[in-house]
Amino acid sequence: MPRDVDNAQCSLPKMLKSSDFVRKYLLGIFLVIGLILLSVFWGFSYRSNTLIKGQLLKQGQAFFEEMVITREWAAKHGGVYVKITPETLVNPYLLKIPGLKVVIKDEDGVDYTLKNPALMTRELSEIANRYGIFRFKITSLNPFNPANKPDLFEQSALTSFNEGKKEYSSFEQENGEVFFRYMAPLVTSKACLQCHAQQGYKEGDVRGGISVSIPATTILKQINVNRYAILFIALGIVGLLYAMIRYVTRIFIGDLNRSEQQLQEMASHDYLTHLFNRRAGYQRISEEMVRSARTEKPLVFILLDIDYFKRLNDSHGHTAGDMVLHQLACTLLEALRDYDIACRYGGEEFLVVAPETSVEQGLKLAERLRATIAGIHFNISTQHISITVSVGVSRMEEHDSIEDAISRADTALYQAKNGGRNRVCVAGESAAAS
Repeated sequence: MPRDVDNAQCSLPKMLKSSDFVRKYLLGIFLVIGLILLSVFWGFSYRSNTLIKGQLLKQGQAFFEEMVITREWAAKHGGVYVKITPETLVNPYLLKIPGLKVVIKDEDGVDYTLKNPALMTRELSEIANRYGIFRFKITSLNPFNPANKPDLFEQSALTSFNEGKKEYSSFEQENGEVFFRYMAPLVTSKACLQCHAQQGYKEGDVRGGISVSIPATTILKQINVNRYAILFIALGIVGLLYAMIRYVTRIFIGDLNRSEQQLQEMASHDYLTHLFNRRAGYQRISEEMVRSARTEKPLVFILLDIDYFKRLNDSHGHTAGDMVLHQLACTLLEALRDYDIACRYGGEEFLVVAPETSVEQGLKLAERLRATIAGIHFNISTQHISITVSVGVSRMEEHDSIEDAISRADTALYQAKNGGRNRVCVAGESAAAS
């Protein structure tokens, strides 16, 4: 088989490499899919966090409503009387309300004190707080009991209620713990006026609110764990996608490069002889002519033509002619140096360009090629046939173009044909006998 001359490859017109295009295309696909996946996982994480926070909000609302119902029941019945003990003392602020029975006795003479709704709320909150469930507090911008003075969160909430807001919530830190705080307004009812009428409240007024504090440290940790888990899963899927695309890209680009090499070969080489075609040969010769002019080294052109090739095709068919052309090309490549240039110039014409070769050396090379080709025998349809070639040799002159040098070699070639064929002629000299 013909050897491949690596330093004589013809390049296609400059354009974006297919492999680069594929990489950019697949990178674009990866980025789009990656962004979509990350967006989906981010949306899922956001939705999960929103649901968890929504659940806290519903708990806060439920606890608030529970306290409102409890207070409403207590207010409806005028409060609850409990036995006075060292732990259960009389509320001094209730003693200031005219006409309110703060302390009563039963038939056995046991003293009982009134627990109003606000005090019930605080004490129930203390019990819930001990169990670590939640805590709540009744408060007002104008509290009846100074102990119910609002903190900053509650003050902001109460201000917003006066502006028409229906509820208020946020996360706050306290002693290294995080709490979800919820607050809603308390509307003055008729039963409330017994204690709060002296403060100027009327039925329907917002007189304060109940704040609910729910421990949220564990829940927020779960939210963060959930967020990181989703992030790692998303990154894992994106990484897997990237690895798959890299693998597919490597295989695809490998196949593409092989296809490009085949196309390069088809574009620059003659399909039958595997030599350079004329276009690719001209490009390589142009490069060599520039180098020869720069280094002042000689450059020789050798043009070969098969003698009586038409007669061979007519007698034995074009298949036999193709076999002869292929074998002649193999012979040229085997006889030439790696940096010599060989191309199929025409139907049965071949062009050889030998760098750093004088006319005398070129003549010897041409004669060796001629003799080698003449010694080849072909078995065609049980017949042994041989071929000969006529050869023209020229050298590159100063200011020569490719056409100039080939034209002189072509003139020498016809001189060899007119001189009897199967011989070598040098441009400007007489025919050399075979």
